[in-house]
Amino acid sequence: MPQLHLYVSDAVADTMRARAQTEELPLSRYLAKVVTDSVTAGWPAGYFETVFGSSPDFEVPDWPDYSPLEPWDGTPDA
Repeated sequence: MPQLHLYVSDAVADTMRARAQTEELPLSRYLAKVVTDSVTAGWPAGYFETVFGSSPDFEVPDWPDYSPLEPWDGTPDA
């Protein structure tokens, strides 16, 4: 597994150490988690159900199935 090295200010390092301690993780494992989470595409599993589904009035809309748009050639519509 590759090892990465970086430089941050003392204040940032102190904050990262405190957050790692809060999550009861070694600093290196916490930083690996932060980096991995930041480069992972998409929403976390269950995000919308947890955030929006927590409202009792939330209903999932029935969206129409749109076909992809044709590329625009830059010419204004007449």
